[in-house]
Amino acid sequence: MNAARMTALLGLATMMSGCVSLSRSAAVDDLPADWRSQARISEVRLTRGDLKVTDGFDALFKQRVQAKLDGCAKGQRPLRLEVKLDRFDKANPAMTALVGGANVLRSQARLVDVRTGRTVGDYAIGKTIVGSRLAVIKMGEAEEQLSDAFGEELCAQAFPATVATR
Repeated sequence: MNAARMTALLGLATMMSGCVSLSRSAAVDDLPADWRSQARISEVRLTRGDLKVTDGFDALFKQRVQAKLDGCAKGQRPLRLEVKLDRFDKANPAMTALVGGANVLRSQARLVDVRTGRTVGDYAIGKTIVGSRLAVIKMGEAEEQLSDAFGEELCAQAFPATVATR
């Protein structure tokens, strides 16, 4: 499919639904199968550079990501999630109201065995949510939207069997 046609279809989908979600996530070092069924996330640690976020963002991110992971990682073996947030772009509300906008997240997620300190899973998590003028309010909640999207993406990457059965 050529680029112009793909862009037109993406634009049409955005106008019809208000938002389109695009994933750029991939396993760098996939979680072993036994961990997928037996793991739970006991702690979320977040590091980030000088990103434009609100003062309460770190707590909000940890809480929303933990809530998503509690739904897909229900085992007994504790893992620590170490997140390095590299990019967090929020759509400009005025531009979104006129023509649309995008909220963008790029990060690294490491799953660490709490007992040994060994990294057992490593993922590049990327999410772009494109919103039309119809979604200006939803796009304005970028911190909540992208925190939830991060948790959902990590569930889909690291714990796919539990995501499919939800």
